[in-house]
Amino acid sequence: MTSDIGATIYAVDTATATPPPVPTTSGKPAPLELAQNTQPMAEPTAGTTPANPPPDSSSTPGRPPMAAPGQTAPAQTAEQPNDTLRREVFGLATSGGAIRALDEAKARPDVFTPVDIAQIEELSIRQEVRGGRDKVRAMSSHDRFDALDSAIHSAHDFDARLPKTPEYAQVRASLAGDLTVAYAARGRMKDAVAAFESIPPQSGISVEALAAVGEAYSYLQEPGKSEQVYRRAIEQETSSTTDEATRGFQYGTHTRPIDLREGLFYALTDQDKYTQARQVLEDIRAALPPADQVHPWDLANDDYMRYYRLYAQYQIYIGQTSAGMAGLDRLKAQVPFSAEVRNAQADATLGASSTRRARDMYSATLTDHPENLEALAGLGRTSLMLDDYANARLINDAFNDTFPENGSVRSFKRDYAAYRAPVLSVEFNGEHGNSTVADNSYSIDTTLYSPPIYDNWRVFAHNFFGHANTDIGNVSRTRTGVGGDFRKGPLTVTAEATRSIGPDARTGGNGSVAYTFNDYVSANVSVDSDVNTLPWKAYVQHIWGKNAQIALNFTDTDRRSAELAYSATRFSDSNFNQEISGSATQRVFTAANQLVNLSLNLNTSSNTRANTAYFAPARDYTAELVAMHQWAIWRAGEKSLVQRIYLSAGAYNERGFGTSAEGGVRLEHAWTFSHDIRFTYGIGGLSHAYDGTRETSGIAYATLTVPF
Repeated sequence: MTSDIGATIYAVDTATATPPPVPTTSGKPAPLELAQNTQPMAEPTAGTTPANPPPDSSSTPGRPPMAAPGQTAPAQTAEQPNDTLRREVFGLATSGGAIRALDEAKARPDVFTPVDIAQIEELSIRQEVRGGRDKVRAMSSHDRFDALDSAIHSAHDFDARLPKTPEYAQVRASLAGDLTVAYAARGRMKDAVAAFESIPPQSGISVEALAAVGEAYSYLQEPGKSEQVYRRAIEQETSSTTDEATRGFQYGTHTRPIDLREGLFYALTDQDKYTQARQVLEDIRAALPPADQVHPWDLANDDYMRYYRLYAQYQIYIGQTSAGMAGLDRLKAQVPFSAEVRNAQADATLGASSTRRARDMYSATLTDHPENLEALAGLGRTSLMLDDYANARLINDAFNDTFPENGSVRSFKRDYAAYRAPVLSVEFNGEHGNSTVADNSYSIDTTLYSPPIYDNWRVFAHNFFGHANTDIGNVSRTRTGVGGDFRKGPLTVTAEATRSIGPDARTGGNGSVAYTFNDYVSANVSVDSDVNTLPWKAYVQHIWGKNAQIALNFTDTDRRSAELAYSATRFSDSNFNQEISGSATQRVFTAANQLVNLSLNLNTSSNTRANTAYFAPARDYTAELVAMHQWAIWRAGEKSLVQRIYLSAGAYNERGFGTSAEGGVRLEHAWTFSHDIRFTYGIGGLSHAYDGTRETSGIAYATLTVPF
C-alpha cells in the first residue's frame, strides 16, 4: 500500500496545472499568472498512538517519527512502518491527494487518531476550496461558483461535526481560514471577514487566508485592516521557518510574495500613505532577479512588468502625471496587448478628467480582450459619467450577479446603484456684517430628485427659503417648484415651474440647456422668470427680477480651465443689470497629498437705474487673484477628508468712487462618506468697498448630497 500511495503522490504532483489568467477580485489591475510549485510540503506533526509506540533501538533505520504539537520529538533515528505510513498519508494530503489520503487514514484507525483524521479531512476541504477557486478564476459562465459552493457546504457540514474540545482547536482555526478563502473567492466579503475574525489570535493562519481577507478588507473599503493582514502575510511568506498553516496551498496556483506586496501597495495608496507605498515598491524591486539573468520564459519577466506598472501608477498618484504616463507608454510599447497596462493608462486618463478619451481606451482594450472585466467596468463608469445610461444599463445587466468577487465590478455597480437612487441635495449660505447688502442673511436651497425614468429622465421637487435683516426692513422669501431634467450623452436639459409665496407671490419658471462638445469645451444657457439672486433690499422693496445667462467653459484635464460668461437681469423697477465675467485656473504645484491652484477672475457689471435702495453701481470692475491650497488630510478607501484654503486679493473699481483693494480668506472641509454621501462646509471673511465705504463680513456655507 505504501508504494501505491507514493505513486498517487507522483500522479497528483505531475498533473497539477496552472489555470489560465483571469480577472482579479479587486478594483486594481489584474495580477499576472502565478508560478507553479510542485515541491511536496513538509509533513505535518504527528503524535504517537497506542498502536504506534515510539521505536526502540532495534527500529528500522529512517526518519524519526514526528512529534505532536507540544511534544518533543524522540531522539531515535529509526522509523517504524506506521511512521512511514503516516508520513506518506500526510504528504499525500498536503500535495493534492487529500481525498485519497482521508480514505487511507480512515482505513487505519490503529495508526491515525480522530484528530489526525480531522486534520486530513480539513485538508481535503482545503483542496476542494482550491479547486473551486481555480474554477472561479478560469470561468466566466453562471455556473462558475458551483464547485466553490459545494466546498463551502462541505466546510459547514464538517464544522458541525467537529467536537468542540481543545484538541480540535487548530483544526477549527484552519477550517475558518479555508472558509475565509472560499468566501472571498465567492464575493461574500463580509462573510470572509467574519470567518477570519473568528480565528483565535494564537492560531496559525495560512498565507492564502491572510491574502483573501486582505482582499476582502480592501473590497469593503477598510484599507487600514487590509494593510495589517498583508504585512502579516508577507512576514509569514518570506520567513525562513516552515509555514505549517499554509500546507496544502503551496502547490499549483498560489499566492506569491509579489502578489501580497501588490495588495499592500494598493492598501497603502487607498490611505494616501505614499511614502510607505514607495518602500513596498523598493521591496518588490529588491526581490527581483538581476535583469541580465532573466530568460524570456521566466516568470520574472511578468514580475518586472508588474513592478514598472505599479511604479508608473505611483508616480501618477503623487502628482508626477507626465512621468507616470510616459512610463505606461514605454510599457505599452513593449507589451502592446497587455490589458493590465492599458487599463492602468485608461484609469489615469479618467482620473485626469479626460472622460471621453478614457472611454475610448477602455473600448479599445475590450476589442482585444472581450472578457476583461476591469475594462468593461471602466467603460461602465465612463458611460455613467457621460450620461450614456443605456450603455451603462447594458453593462450592468451583463455583469448581473456573475462576478460578485471582482472589485472593479463592485465599484461600477456601486456607482450604478447611486445613479439609480433618489438624490437629496441641500445647500446653505449665510453672511453677517455686510450692511450694504444685508446685516444678516441666510438661505437654504433643497432639491429632491427621483430615480431615473427610462434611463434619461428625472423629476424633482425644489424649495428655496431665505431670510435677511437690513437697515430698511426684514424680508423672507420662499419659492417652491417642480420640474424634470433630461440627460443623454452630451446634452442636459432642465425645466422647472415655480411659485413664490407671500405678499409678492408669483408664478414663474426656469430652465437650462447644457452641451458638452468634447473633453475640452462645453456651453450652457439658462433663463429664470423669478430669480432668487436679487439683492435682499430689492426684495424688501417688493421688487422681482428675470435673468438670462450664457457660459462657455474650457477644461484641459484637471490642471487648467477657463470660463467666459454673460448674464442679464431685468428688475421689475425697470433696472437692467448686465455682467460679463471671465476666469482662468492653472495648477502650479502638485505633491502626493497636496496641490495649489491659481485663478484669475475678471468681472464688470452695469446698471441702468441709479439711486436705488439696493446696491446697483452704474459701472464697476473687479480683478482678483485667488490661490487655493488643497490638502488630503485623511482617506480610507472611498471615505476621505479634504481641506481647502482660499486666499484672494484684488482691486475693485466703482464709477464715481475710485479704486480700492479687496480681499478674503476661506477655509473649507469636504467629506466623502460611504455610498457617495458628500458633505462640504466652510467659513470665511471678506473685505470689500461699496459706494466708497468698506464693509467687512463673515460667511458660512454648507452643502450635503445624499443618494438614498
